[in-house]
Amino acid sequence: MTSMTTRRAGAALALIIAAAGVASAQPAPAQAGRGGALASIEYVGSFERDSIRESIPKFFESYRAPEAVYAVAKYVASFGSLDFDGSPVTIKAQLYVPVTDEGSERPVYVFASGTTGIGDACAPSLETPDTKRWGWYEQNMLAYATLGYIVVFPDYTGFNDPGRPQRYFSKLAEGRMMLDAIRAAFDAFPLRESRAIPSKAVFTAGYSQGGHAAMAAADLRPEYAPELPLAGVVTYGSTNDVEALVREGVAYAPLIFYSYLSMYGPELVRPGDYLREKWVPTLAADAGEMPVDEFQKYYGFDYKPLYRPEFAAALYGGRLADEYPELSRLLADNHTGLSGHGAPALVIQGDADFIATTATQTRFVVALREKGSRVKFFVYPKVSHRYTRMAGFDASVAWMDERAAELGVRR
Repeated sequence: MTSMTTRRAGAALALIIAAAGVASAQPAPAQAGRGGALASIEYVGSFERDSIRESIPKFFESYRAPEAVYAVAKYVASFGSLDFDGSPVTIKAQLYVPVTDEGSERPVYVFASGTTGIGDACAPSLETPDTKRWGWYEQNMLAYATLGYIVVFPDYTGFNDPGRPQRYFSKLAEGRMMLDAIRAAFDAFPLRESRAIPSKAVFTAGYSQGGHAAMAAADLRPEYAPELPLAGVVTYGSTNDVEALVREGVAYAPLIFYSYLSMYGPELVRPGDYLREKWVPTLAADAGEMPVDEFQKYYGFDYKPLYRPEFAAALYGGRLADEYPELSRLLADNHTGLSGHGAPALVIQGDADFIATTATQTRFVVALREKGSRVKFFVYPKVSHRYTRMAGFDASVAWMDERAAELGVRR
């Protein structure tokens, strides 16, 4: 006889499935069609150098902010891409372009944010850092643009789309989004407000989840967008190994389970098998809607109150593949960076980071080098996850300048 607890869990799971809008019970095919068509672009306004000098120290806090060189024009664009299953989607992006008097090619910096949440209200483009600080992303982007980089800052697939949650830690959705952002950016130029134009010195970059996306673009480029240049990949506190994130960044796990349920279906992803019963009935409302600053406090980083004991034992005992094979396979399928893409990489890590630990990052760097990439790896003492972008800013500029110079491009 089915117990009352089992019936309640089944009913809760049915509600989660309905809220998540399950797309498919099977992983996506390895290849799909092509996205990247620019649908629209709108000039929003410009940031003068004085306003940039005033605003970007808010992002850098105690770290040194760069001196503003160029005024920056801001645009909002939309372009087509493909979801993990190959279905068409529309992506919103912000472009920050240095205002130059002379026509010249500039390096391109395509950046993906860290986790902000899954629901539409959590899209990085909607951040209001004075009241809801998720990353001070506009000031972060202005810091690169004022130095001469053309900056492209897309929202993830699923944002601004009530029909689907964000495709959180989906290698295919994130990688295609990043590559299509590059295609759309090239199509957007020339722009009336600036004579800068994109060069072949293109970099994908990202913080935390964004590092996962930046590496996904490198993985997918040979088959999905072989025509695009890629000079290198920059990551800050990157979370490329999704299983490691479930172990180390425990608060993020419910969002991964919710997103994977929406993509792969209940036959492969069963949140009630991983989470304690108290968290399952409200998973859609909690993981599916809370922004990062709220869900981190709500779920916490102690696995014991969150995970079922048998799941925790398998996860931390190295038996996930044996005892939860479907979930283990999906987490492995969405690991990014180790396809053998060969792109040079700069990996920035804080030694006080417990969300993406130095040990996990070091293993990733070793594997990346073994796969044929030239990798510079900087570990900053006493720097936490949150401050990797600030601590590594100067190093990222120097490294990208060096890579761009090899291609004959100056900013």
